Order: sequence, then C-alpha cells, then structure tokens
Amino acid sequence: MATVLSVPWQKRVRPWPSSEELWEPRYAMVDAWRGLAALGVVAYHLGFEPGSDFDLGQACVMVFFVISGYCIAASTESCKRNKVSPRGYMWRRVRRIYPPYFLAICFFAATRLVKMRMGMGEQLSTSLVAWIQNFTMTQWFSLVFHPAAHPFDNSTLFVASFWSLNYEEQFYLVMGLLMFGAIRLRRNMLPAVVAIMFLGFVWNLTHPLVSHGFFWEYWVAFGLGAVVFYRLCKIRERNGRVAIDLAIVMFLVFALWRYLSSTTFRSRWLYTDWIVTAVFALVLICLRSWDTMFKNSRLGVALGAFGLISYSLYLTHQCNLKASSMVASKLIRWGLPQFSEFPIRMVFCCAVGAVFWYFCERPFLNKPLPNRSPAKLKAAA
Repeated sequence: MATVLSVPWQKRVRPWPSSEELWEPRYAMVDAWRGLAALGVVAYHLGFEPGSDFDLGQACVMVFFVISGYCIAASTESCKRNKVSPRGYMWRRVRRIYPPYFLAICFFAATRLVKMRMGMGEQLSTSLVAWIQNFTMTQWFSLVFHPAAHPFDNSTLFVASFWSLNYEEQFYLVMGLLMFGAIRLRRNMLPAVVAIMFLGFVWNLTHPLVSHGFFWEYWVAFGLGAVVFYRLCKIRERNGRVAIDLAIVMFLVFALWRYLSSTTFRSRWLYTDWIVTAVFALVLICLRSWDTMFKNSRLGVALGAFGLISYSLYLTHQCNLKASSMVASKLIRWGLPQFSEFPIRMVFCCAVGAVFWYFCERPFLNKPLPNRSPAKLKAAA
C-alpha cells in the first residue's frame, strides 16, 4: 500500500535538483504572486488595512520589485543566450511596458474629464512640465532636488501608485547596461548586481527617511529577485547556492533586529520593506520544487489569470476608486447587503483591468524568445 501511494506523489512533486541540474527560468508561481500582489494593492487603496503597523500596499509593491528582479534577470540572460543586442533588449522592455502605460495616462485624463463634467472638481494639471514627466515616466526627476519622505509623496505624479514604475524604468535601463558590459567583457552579471545591492544597502542605512527618486533606493529588493533567479537557474555549485541562502537569512535577521530596535515608525518603514523582500525571496526558493503541481491546480490557474492582468490592474485601479464606490452604492440601494460593498468594488476594478488588458496591453506582449538553455532537467510526469 505504501508503495502504491508514493508513486503518484513522486509524479506530482519533482525532487530538488542535484548539483548538476538547474531549474528552468519559467517559474509559473511567480505569476500567481504577481496577481496576489496586484490584488493587495487594490485592496489597500479600497481601504483594507490589516494592521496599523503594516502597510499592505507598500508590502505588495516590494513583492513586485522582487518579482521584477527575477523576471528581468531571466530576460537579460535569455537575450544574451539568443544573441539579442542590448538595444533589442531595451526595445522589448519599452514595447512591453510603455504603450499600456501611455494608454493608462490617457485613461486617467479621460476619467478626470468625466468627473469634471459631473461637477466633481478640476483634477487635471495645468503644468506642461508635469504632463511631459508623466507621459515619459520621469516624474522622479522632481525628487532629485526636492526629495520627499516617500516616493509616492511626489506631487508631480498624476496617479500616486505610478511611483513604482519610475523605479522599474530605471531597473530595466541599468540591467540593459549591465548586459552590455557583460557581453563586451564576457563576464557574469551577478557580481555587478550584488555590488549595486551593497551600494543600495549602504545608501538606505544612511538615508532611511528620504527619497531622491534614484533606482538604488529600491535596488536591494530588485536585486534579491535577480539573486534568486541566479541561485535557482544559473548556479550549479551547491556551495554557491547555500551561500546565497545563508546571505538572505542573515539579511533577514539584520532587518528584524533593526526593526525591533528602531524607536520611530518612519525609520522602521525601511526595515519592514527589507523583511518583506527577504522573506519573499526565501519563499520563492523554498517553493520552486512545488511549481509544477501548483501550476496544474485550480488555484494555480485562477491566480495565474490574475497575474496575467496584474499590470493592467495596477495601471487602472486607482482611476476607478470613485466609480467603483458609486457602482457599489447603487447596487446596495437596489437590495444587496452592505457587506458586499468591498467585494463589488474589487470585482469592478478587476473587470476594468481585464478589459484594459485585452485592448491596451495584450497587443504589445512580446513573443517569447526560444529556450536554448543548456540545462537538462528531469521531465515532470
């Protein structure tokens, strides 16, 4: 009986690769985490707060940064493998990210015009510079000489949640430059990623209460995602993998210690970010062997669908807060219970995000590059 029960389990969950094997870069569970993070940001902006000392929206953005680190590291390595030039890499990034963003700014302007026609006040900026900055995703320039406590305090932003895209834009550019250097010098990109992580770590420690808009302010989170990619998909030596695991654990312990020893909430904000990113990086490492089983489950399919529209949901949800409230209020007046307000608003935002994805994001999705990885993994049955 024991033998009969063990066979299907072994078919569903693949054992951890040996030192001679590597995981494939495609990590389906990352899509699910991206979807959950997007839903968390929406829930936060709809007023859901699990605790006074925990900022759900900020935590979810940190998860996004780690995921971006993993995905962009995988993308740059794929471009190197397929002999895609740094210019080609940047074009793929711009084509993937900017057109939906541009259309989201147009969507924001359209919703503000509708609100103005409904007598809800003038909410469109009259500054030409602000419009240029928002259309070019360079709002962070305003923080260079006028820093703020947090990047979302930047008054130039038309949509506050777009602050994270300013950093993503810089992450992509820096990774493109690192890719160019790695090709020219025939070197691995990981040491450069880690070196910038160290510089960002020192900057964060010495400037914990101010944001100038530069990429290194959140490179620690992004770099952790990239390190996870290299740990799972590129590093064959067991000692190298163990060293990365121990380094992340030590970073987590340090963040916990600084968090518990800090006396002010503002200074604890940084260490909360570090705790979230370190824990999430370890979760990605620990759950990698469960990916195939999760991907084939109903939960995996459902969350993967949210991951598919996560970017569109992130781009559009903050423009729909008032509209979602109006729809929910009307449905409640028609007889739905009061406790249904939050679910109705969530469904409304997700529906708008899905429509936006279909018409404004889906046409700009890049075709995947061929997988020419030398890694030979055991096929999951």
